[in-house]
Amino acid sequence: MIGTRLAALVALTLLVGRGYAASLGGRKTQAPKSPVVKLWSQTAEFPHDPDAFTQGLEVWGETYFLESTGQYGRSDIRKVERKTGKVVSQASLDRELFAEGVTRLGEEIFQLTWREGLILKWRFTSKKGFTLDSKSMWSGEGWGITKGLGSLWVSNGSSVLTEVDSRTLKPKRSIKVTLSGEEFDRLNELEFKDGKILANVYMSSTIVEINPKTGVIDGLIDLGPLTPKGLSIEAVANGIAWDESNKRLYVTGKNWPKVFELKLK
Repeated sequence: MIGTRLAALVALTLLVGRGYAASLGGRKTQAPKSPVVKLWSQTAEFPHDPDAFTQGLEVWGETYFLESTGQYGRSDIRKVERKTGKVVSQASLDRELFAEGVTRLGEEIFQLTWREGLILKWRFTSKKGFTLDSKSMWSGEGWGITKGLGSLWVSNGSSVLTEVDSRTLKPKRSIKVTLSGEEFDRLNELEFKDGKILANVYMSSTIVEINPKTGVIDGLIDLGPLTPKGLSIEAVANGIAWDESNKRLYVTGKNWPKVFELKLK
């Protein structure tokens, strides 16, 4: 259903979003600009645990990924060797918690839960691995989380993204995300790249690029050619990690057997 809606909205951007003037009430008005479809080339692929119900992915230094996996009774947080897919450290969540997005800010790691109203704060040391520091209350569902512009950013599956103070974990402001002038929801896993927020669109193979100042979607990335065949309907694209040092985008999905390295054109 979301794929059909997305296709319709993309078609709308192609029809009316190219800067043409539209007539409205006898006046001419500028139509919303259409997002740019970002082209990419695959530069590498790496093994990924096919049992990992990936909810969040982030580059961790030059060698590792930080990953959050979901489902009740199976949720955990992981440090994963990038090139081999080997889980070098992990910690399980309580069985009543369903893990969602994850991000690392300095020495602190923030992990969302889905419906439980919690943000988990972890620390990691080479000696002890992951240690749970605290649990903070959160209002509403948690889906994706990332860091950027000195704040945390959280999605809840709606068209709203919330900027959050990383120290107090209190909301600072919210933005409504729009595509060609229409509200756009189902925003899931998040990642910051070059001042923009990337978001997986739940139940689709599309990543949208969002301007955090305006909420406007000004870019689309189609992961359709990478989506594995023969997996369950839940095995959707979910997991975006931007490597700023090497200018590479890493993407995967829930129960995908691969992580793909992409170069955006």
